[in-house]
Amino acid sequence: MEMRNWITDHKDEMVDDLLTVLAIESVEGEPLPGMPNGKAVNDALEHMLAIGEGYGFRTGNVDGHAGYIEYGEGDDYVGVLGHLDIVPVGTGWTKNPLGEVHGDSVYGRGTVDDKGPMIAALHGLLAIRESGQPLKHRIRLIFGTSEETGGPDVHNYLSKEKPPVAGFTPDAGFPAINAEMGILIFSLEKRLSGTDLVEAEGGTAVNMVPAQASMRLREKDGTVTTLRAEGVSAHGSTPQDGKNAIWKLVDEALTRELDDTLKETLRLIQYNLCQDTDGKALGVDLSDDESGNLVQNFGLLSFRDEMLKLGINIRYPVTFKADDVLVKVRDVFEKEGFTFTLEAHNEPLFYPKDNDLIQKLMGVYHEVTGDTSGPLAIGGGTYAKEMPNIVAFGPQLPDRRDTVHQADESTTIADLLLCAEIYARAMYELARA
Repeated sequence: MEMRNWITDHKDEMVDDLLTVLAIESVEGEPLPGMPNGKAVNDALEHMLAIGEGYGFRTGNVDGHAGYIEYGEGDDYVGVLGHLDIVPVGTGWTKNPLGEVHGDSVYGRGTVDDKGPMIAALHGLLAIRESGQPLKHRIRLIFGTSEETGGPDVHNYLSKEKPPVAGFTPDAGFPAINAEMGILIFSLEKRLSGTDLVEAEGGTAVNMVPAQASMRLREKDGTVTTLRAEGVSAHGSTPQDGKNAIWKLVDEALTRELDDTLKETLRLIQYNLCQDTDGKALGVDLSDDESGNLVQNFGLLSFRDEMLKLGINIRYPVTFKADDVLVKVRDVFEKEGFTFTLEAHNEPLFYPKDNDLIQKLMGVYHEVTGDTSGPLAIGGGTYAKEMPNIVAFGPQLPDRRDTVHQADESTTIADLLLCAEIYARAMYELARA
């Protein structure tokens, strides 16, 4: 049976499988024995492996950090590497964030990032098995558990298992991704004693555009006023698609009568971090032909116990180095009393467009969709940076609204079916005899 027909004929099973995984709110929690990212994430991993076992595939659990579903024989394997952990649900949902079919779409946190595409890959693997086509390599679906928080899931997996000979991670967009920007996550802290600022809070994750922010200010008569700002969330790699609530909050605070220390601090923040998403005001607006413009997201704000803390996420072009950004950041903020801490750094990733893996994936995509677009460069960081011989490939299709990390994250059932077919053909192309 042709793989497309098999996938379409089993549409209902694919949607049902996805809904059962979406129902598990797999946000990272406190580590437990055998559950390094908490019970909820572990429940999602065990549930996914149980689905694989139910379909008759081999499965394995790698120390609770990762798991896999596998088909075929051979010394080497082709890998599809995705993740089951999710960012916090957040606010503003009009559909059930833990899974709901409404009209022609499936809603829920993880439908695009990354539970939906991994279920699509699983059903693509089922279609390959049903086709009976001979394979040279095994095919393994690998499920990570701490992608959203930068945990050691892939590192731990590779300490126990050899890497694939080729493969992809369905955690970005189509067509294939040949360039991923470098990613910097850093904090800036400053002690503010005796100012009018009582408390502040904004954002839920540094790689998300904050949708809400609030600040409590002490007025001259001793009363305390609360300022609130609403924004629109978006992924930290595309902050221009959102509206930053922290920006709005800082702007509003600066219209109030403030003590000089607080006013000067907020003006510094406003000028350098609340004007643009390409780093121009901060002086780090780097760009190259391979991957485009630098991307800057001011994702977190807090003030507790007299300590002001900012969380910043910057993605820099592939031909530059981290210090091309960090030297300037430190120069601007440290001389104003801020302490700089680098929380995480992922180096850029770049594959030439004529690379064999890129060409094979592009060939499958062109054949299935008829879209002849070339490979893409992205600001988002994927597992491709952590595992050899892997590039990002889907699931976001061109011209679709990006709902990753946003309220009402969703995918149409038609797109889910299309992803399953693309992934089936890609896995087969990489693994065939």
